[in-house]
Amino acid sequence: MSYLRDQAEDLAIKAKYRDGEDEQTKAVGEGLAAIAYALLDVAQAIRDSRE
Repeated sequence: MSYLRDQAEDLAIKAKYRDGEDEQTKAVGEGLAAIAYALLDVAQAIRDSRE
């Protein structure tokens, strides 16, 4: 599931460098998306461990 991990990292990095009020709103969205991708990666790891 390295794609999900890579996607989460990319979004987190983008969020980190946002500046200004409008950009901070985008950063929050990107940060939440990064968390969602990370949770999908964890869920897949759990499914894989049960097989």
